[in-house]
Amino acid sequence: MTHQKRLSAPKHYPIERKKTTYVSTIRGSRDADSAIPASLFLREVVGYAETNKEAKEIVRNGDLLRNGEEIGDVQEGLGVLDLVELPKADDTFRVLKNGDNLDFVPVEDGEVVAKVVGKDVEGDELVYRLHNGENYRTKDEFSTGSTLVLGDGVEEVELEEGAEVLVIKGQHAGETAEVQEINSRGMNPDTAVIENGESFETQLDNLVAVTGLEVR
Repeated sequence: MTHQKRLSAPKHYPIERKKTTYVSTIRGSRDADSAIPASLFLREVVGYAETNKEAKEIVRNGDLLRNGEEIGDVQEGLGVLDLVELPKADDTFRVLKNGDNLDFVPVEDGEVVAKVVGKDVEGDELVYRLHNGENYRTKDEFSTGSTLVLGDGVEEVELEEGAEVLVIKGQHAGETAEVQEINSRGMNPDTAVIENGESFETQLDNLVAVTGLEVR
């Protein structure tokens, strides 16, 4: 297992920096800047494991789900907007960024929420690349930048002017706001002016459309 020193671990890791020397690093598709390893979640967030060995046993038994699928490795990341389930404990959380930290917010629904960041064509299917590094295959057309809500069916939430958005990166991470204006910047990243009591401009990459969704 790959480790790194606690004192140099990312700021969003929910750990006591001087407790022990090392923590595990992240494997898989999640961005290490906005995710934590499953082992850290089980030990430090919910306290269902005291040791890495106990965390491994929980994972090995299929008792930790991410977006409806079993986690395969305690070093797999749990990142922004992931739905994290512990079926035996009847606990479900959604991961949200809150400034430099990650919040694991209890939720009632089992809907998977992901932003489309790109798409490809493979045969007669469209392959949508999602913000979490996963892919979603379908014959249905969706817009890049939209949010897909995957539950009993698939709902698309457009990132457009007037939409409610969740900020997932930057100093306003964790805040919700309304899009006032979208600006195309040509060769530079597109931006949006958003309002939540104050107006500010941020890159569209930092926003996820959540109109009509209960993300908290």
